Amino acid sequence: MQMTIDIPEKDLIEFGTESIYKEISTTIKWLKMKNSLKKLSKELIKLDEKYYWKEIESIRQSAWNDYSENGI
Repeated sequence: MQMTIDIPEKDLIEFGTESIYKEISTTIKWLKMKNSLKKLSKELIKLDEKYYWKEIESIRQSAWNDYSENGI
């Protein structure tokens, strides 16, 4: 996909083509990084939830073992 941006001639003269290009490139890099961090965050949340349920199951099993061994 290609995107075309219409920049007024006045702005090109005032800021310079190279500085506008650098600014757009930098913005795109930050957007890519932000997107990557969002994906990573979603995966970390899943890992935390899996860890939580694993710990819950471990606690339940331990409690059951104590109950069945000691008749508490």
